[in-house]
Amino acid sequence: MNNGIPAVDKSVQILEMLAEAPASQGELSKALGISMSTAYRILQTLACRDWVKKDDRGTYFLASGVLTLFKPFDRDLEILKRARHKVDELCCLCHTACKLSLRRGNLQITEYRAEPEGPVTLTGVPGSTFPLAEGSVGAALLADDSDENILSCLAGCSAPIPEKKDPELLKSAVAEVRRNNCVLNMSNNRWNIAALSVPLRNSSGRIFAALTLIGSAGDFAGNRRKKYEELLKKAVFECESM
Repeated sequence: MNNGIPAVDKSVQILEMLAEAPASQGELSKALGISMSTAYRILQTLACRDWVKKDDRGTYFLASGVLTLFKPFDRDLEILKRARHKVDELCCLCHTACKLSLRRGNLQITEYRAEPEGPVTLTGVPGSTFPLAEGSVGAALLADDSDENILSCLAGCSAPIPEKKDPELLKSAVAEVRRNNCVLNMSNNRWNIAALSVPLRNSSGRIFAALTLIGSAGDFAGNRRKKYEELLKKAVFECESM
């Protein structure tokens, strides 16, 4: 944030918090570590743009004015809508867990998931977060970034992920995505699971999400790996082709 504007950063954080749940001025002030007067000025500024409103209990929530910001992303939202359907389809076809992950800052977020019937689940619940540089999902989401940015992302990660101890794991995984548009992490992670990921591109052609099949190492043995790669790539192609 050396070249950033703190007030703008706090305004964005307020919008992100309100996107999660309505909150009072006091709750926002305490959560963000800002004074009540600063929170008030920010909220009043956002209210003037009809980005936030306040109800009778003094609770703020996002208002319809923010919808104008999403107009340029109509096609991207449609891509994500299709991707959610593909997650369900892939889970049924492959009889293994499948998830859709999004990138937010230096995190990857499980946006949607599907699990085959059974007593054990393998994917994080929707909304769960992981370091951006972690696993096959991280490699898929970072494949468009420069090598310098990728190493910087890894350096800033404090979690004990294998890629932190051995950066070559991330480098080789990203190289595989760039070469084959797909990468398999064969249980080299904190959960000892196998994951096959393919990047998903937005309407501008940039990677903004990833589709991933998750299972045991045996799930990707033999011809199944090739079959699953083809199914994932086909699903991504159908999501992007509108």
